[in-house]
Amino acid sequence: MAHLHVAQIEYLSQELIEHMRNAYNLFGRGTSELEKAQRALTMLVTVQDQWMNERDLDSEQRYFFRLICF
Repeated sequence: MAHLHVAQIEYLSQELIEHMRNAYNLFGRGTSELEKAQRALTMLVTVQDQWMNERDLDSEQRYFFRLICF
């Protein structure tokens, strides 16, 4: 009976090690993906700000053009 417990302990220990390795790898990949998402968000906000500024400038130019023409 003791051999069965030792075998179960060995098996469960190996299973635990495998799960810990998988968790460690997932955390590493998760961190990498989070960094990529943060960079993408930063670029998105930058491009949106540029677009909004250009749109505002276009609106101002159209407004002044209307004032001049009318």
